[in-house]
Amino acid sequence: MIDHRLTHRCLLAEIASGEDLHSGKPTQTLQTLLLIGFITRQPSPDRTFSHLALTEAGHRYLAGLWH
Repeated sequence: MIDHRLTHRCLLAEIASGEDLHSGKPTQTLQTLLLIGFITRQPSPDRTFSHLALTEAGHRYLAGLWH
């Protein structure tokens, strides 16, 4: 069984660190977090990749996943 809390925590922590760049089609988990509003996607000027960042709601959700 997939532990969504752990999956979300790992992905959100990676994005919060500022190290996450994404190219190609987003995964289902990433799409879900984008639709919920926990993540924003900022395309590069040449649109070859996107920089992902947490929204305020994403920061609150990530903080709650550690407890």
